Amino acid sequence: MLKRFSGLIPLLAAVLLTLPACGKKPTATVPDSTPAPVPGPKPQPGQNPGTGTNPGVLTDPSLPNPPAQKPLFSLAVTVAAARDAHLTNLKQIGLGFQNANDTFQNIPTGIADKNGKVGLSWRVALLPFLEQENLYKEFKLDEPWDSEHNKKLIVKMPKIYAPSNMNTFGYTFYRSFSGKDTVMPPPTRMFAAGATVTAMSLATIPDGSSNTLLVAEAYDPVIWTKPDELAFTPGSPPKLGGGVFSNGFCALFADGTARFLPMNLTPAELSNLIQTNDGKTVNLP
Repeated sequence: MLKRFSGLIPLLAAVLLTLPACGKKPTATVPDSTPAPVPGPKPQPGQNPGTGTNPGVLTDPSLPNPPAQKPLFSLAVTVAAARDAHLTNLKQIGLGFQNANDTFQNIPTGIADKNGKVGLSWRVALLPFLEQENLYKEFKLDEPWDSEHNKKLIVKMPKIYAPSNMNTFGYTFYRSFSGKDTVMPPPTRMFAAGATVTAMSLATIPDGSSNTLLVAEAYDPVIWTKPDELAFTPGSPPKLGGGVFSNGFCALFADGTARFLPMNLTPAELSNLIQTNDGKTVNLP
């Protein structure tokens, strides 16, 4: 299809920068890469939409399906602007984490439901620190993300969690890391219903906040209100990148720095960036 309309590609690129996705995602050509195939229409509820390791098949027809697992940006004319927009988003998210850390003395990892489990994600817990207080107040904080009330708020995902000028139907690629020795380990104590669940302080990360990843663009997106972070064990990092940009991924370090990292980082390097206390640093390009 791209060859058939090759003469219209410059015009198409300009239009795509100003229009939201309408059931289909634009395709592109990353510099020094081959054209990506054109994604099909947004899958209907109940269908398997993805090809990733965690396609997020949903059986509840009232919930959205994740976007197709193909890079959202690959037109050379759009990739630089999109990357800058994502880095700006992550810097703002980093400021939100820092302000939350000042308030709670630790970073938020979610919100506890009435059963004592983490029912809402850190993305919801961070709303008051991202000038989204009104949306925050719409949630029933003591209910999980998929309660009848809270499900209705999935479609209200703030733009700061979304790819620029794209509709991902309530899904975000911005995810943190869970597991032992990560920035968001499992809670070690009970929290009251509706209370903010917290983990470690940014100031006490053993490897240093400038050497530790806090949030990154994952390959597999997740519903933004769902407390589903990337599972990590040392030496076995989750897949990052490839869902938004085909040649790298945007990442937020715990010190608030946002960087675009290449796809060719080794598993050992990614593990060192994610693990909070391995005593190793990575020399990034």
